[in-house]
Amino acid sequence: MQGVDLVLLNRRFSDLNPLIIGQERCAPDKSFGPFIRKYTLIHYVVKGKGRLYKNGRVYNVSAGQAFILCPGEMSVYSAEPSDPWYYQWVGFDGNLSKKFAELPPVVTFSSNWIGMMLDRPSESAMREYEIASLLFRMYADLFADKKHNNHYVRRVSDYIKAQYMQDVRVEDIAERMNLDRRYLSRIFKASTGMTIQEYLISVRMEEAKRSLRLGFSVSESALMCGYPDVCNFSKMFKSKFGTSPGKWRAENMTDSRSDIG
Repeated sequence: MQGVDLVLLNRRFSDLNPLIIGQERCAPDKSFGPFIRKYTLIHYVVKGKGRLYKNGRVYNVSAGQAFILCPGEMSVYSAEPSDPWYYQWVGFDGNLSKKFAELPPVVTFSSNWIGMMLDRPSESAMREYEIASLLFRMYADLFADKKHNNHYVRRVSDYIKAQYMQDVRVEDIAERMNLDRRYLSRIFKASTGMTIQEYLISVRMEEAKRSLRLGFSVSESALMCGYPDVCNFSKMFKSKFGTSPGKWRAENMTDSRSDIG
């Protein structure tokens, strides 16, 4: 299937105004860009995989996901060689189109809204109105319900609880989740009241108290909680609890390690 870019009649709707829709089954390694557009453009991947290069980052995108290109952004995107993507797109402007810059570059739809737009009869005099109504439904999918943000926050929390003993960095978490670091940090703090780094420290310090209570030494507890530098661990512990880990251990240590696990 060659790329088909269907130009719509510009109705100049004020909030969400569809301009183009299209679809293409790309050849392996087919690449587009670098381009800069004056409108918002969203591609939904129906099948296959590809990569988006934007703002110095690389995003892997697969079936069921969509990637967002905002006005003024330079981007390149290319199909995976072994499993090239088939995607559909919609370009639009309007007052609400600016909100899409608040989303991460790669998102997940609950339904294939763009596919529904392409299904609108081309001979219909109401085609742009029908596409605009689907744009609003897509907008509601991404903005009206903040569950996608809560989902990201829970994933960060679960990851930290599982990996706190490792060298955990915010940049690595964001990359694993295919999200912009600043966006992830913003929604995490809005939801929890803490930065990701503050949450990581909080988890590590609670685990440090548990290790010390069970009778592990200060150096052992430091390593078990992700601090190879014992001095740094001791400073962090005292800053958090107002006492040294050695003193806290002496006052709170139990006689058993039976609750390890």
